[in-house]
Amino acid sequence: MKTDESGRYDDLTVSELIEHALALNEGQLSAKGALVVSPERDTEAQRFIVNEPSVSDVIRADAQFHLLDTEVFKSIWERVKDDVAERSRYRIHVHMGVDSHIAVPLEITTLSAWHALTCHYLCHCPSEFNPREKPVWKLIWTPLSSFGDAEILSHGGGVILIHVGKRRILMGGALTTGEMRRTIMTLLGLILPEKDALPLHGAAVQGDGEITLFLGPAGAQKSTWALKCGQLIGDRALSWSSNGLHRLADGCRLHLNQSLPISLDQALQFGTVAENLTLTNERTPILDDPNDDLSTTIPAHLVVPLELLNATSETNTDGPTQLVILTTDPLGVLPPLAKISHEQCLAWFILGYGNHFGPQEGLRPEMDIRFMPGFMDTLLPRNLNDYIVILEDLLKKFETQCFLVNAGWHGGHSGQGSPLSTSEQSAVIDSMHHCADWRPFGALGLSIPSDKSETATAWNSVDRWPDSGDCLSNLSKLVSIIADELQRTSNPERWLRALEIQCN
Repeated sequence: MKTDESGRYDDLTVSELIEHALALNEGQLSAKGALVVSPERDTEAQRFIVNEPSVSDVIRADAQFHLLDTEVFKSIWERVKDDVAERSRYRIHVHMGVDSHIAVPLEITTLSAWHALTCHYLCHCPSEFNPREKPVWKLIWTPLSSFGDAEILSHGGGVILIHVGKRRILMGGALTTGEMRRTIMTLLGLILPEKDALPLHGAAVQGDGEITLFLGPAGAQKSTWALKCGQLIGDRALSWSSNGLHRLADGCRLHLNQSLPISLDQALQFGTVAENLTLTNERTPILDDPNDDLSTTIPAHLVVPLELLNATSETNTDGPTQLVILTTDPLGVLPPLAKISHEQCLAWFILGYGNHFGPQEGLRPEMDIRFMPGFMDTLLPRNLNDYIVILEDLLKKFETQCFLVNAGWHGGHSGQGSPLSTSEQSAVIDSMHHCADWRPFGALGLSIPSDKSETATAWNSVDRWPDSGDCLSNLSKLVSIIADELQRTSNPERWLRALEIQCN
């Protein structure tokens, strides 16, 4: 343990941080040994980025950032730094990235022991910090009181300030550890494209000599799908470059729901963190009733090391042989599996189409259609074309086959239906690997397997509906919605043509 005996703790181990968290009443241990915390949570966070040429020249016009004056950031930074100097604090030195050649070194300072603990998994804790002596980014996470009476606090929620030129990040308020991870990924979204690398919010797996990359919106069960295909390479934080796929973190943050990819007993062992998990007097978890309206409760999350998810020890692999875009179509008209071209894959990546909730969230699939470019939105702050150019080159270099999988919903009426069954998921994975004969779906340029599956319902979504007319009507509606969204891109003609949508 490194300390100067004034309450300033550097690079504590997992066990030491848990000991501190318990002593400070930040949480309690579950019966299986996980640290259970119940943090307060600001419902929204405003994001600011210092206005400088390195930012204003590349940032998207619709990026969810407010521009901030350099002097304002400087004054807040100095106030926060002085305030932290008077408090007990935890500092941890980590890399975002396992390979030191491309890793970004970070010095993270928090006032909570359990926040520092999560950094062991949401980043990479190297045996030697910054051996290549790169410029170090500094992140400080404090309560809003440390910020004083800065005008930017007037909205009342949490705040995130990024100064690219100075390599500094400030986080203030009752933010989630997921927000910290998103902030660091936003940073990578700014700087990795300059190295021709693409940051990704997905899950990658290797099995049977193939590497499969799953991308998709929150709730699409990327981790669950990946673990059906082999051994996990990385989850939630990846980068892809001409050198292949690269793991950025030692663990991940999982939403605790009915589709958790590992058993709860396994996930709650000593060293992991459970956020907002209710315990009985015997310190065993109380799980929400899947029939209840979970939208009225604070979601529970688990921060776990990748070793619990059967991850490979390899941190770098070749580029993916298969890229799967997972979506959750509340209109229920996209097929379970479709083969798509590279150009179509780029179009779906730009769209980021899905529903606000995944099919296993215990909620009805309300008609809450979302478009989240790159399935990361705020994590891709640059102009979208910067990422598309890199992805297009990588798909060609690695000759990656591309697929679109609708994880839910299927059949029924609009806003109703069901996710794919376990047997159907297996049929989808098997067909991705072995199907050689594909036929046109009839819309959006998609191709579906020609042969019937012994374990899956019809590949054509029209055949899954009790009334084919209702399905075709919804399909027409979806095409129209997608066309409208593509019209907002910088090159709508290209993407409309890719999805075989007639240009007006």
